[in-house]
Amino acid sequence: MCLKASSEFLQLENWLAILVTTYKDHPTCELARTINYYLGRLLHHDDILFYGKKCGEKRCEYLIMQKFWRWQARN
Repeated sequence: MCLKASSEFLQLENWLAILVTTYKDHPTCELARTINYYLGRLLHHDDILFYGKKCGEKRCEYLIMQKFWRWQARN
């Protein structure tokens, strides 16, 4: 059963969206590392398995994103 996400989880998602938008205009390795950090917080949040289009689907999306941002942080 999918549940409604907590306000903390939604705040983390909103902050992540802001960081990604900022990265588009001002790409830096440090900002990529920060984005990767927030993805890690989302992936370890209690709500990640119960929130999304299909329960657990968000986790897969964020794992793929984290792989990309780790790569960006190294370049």
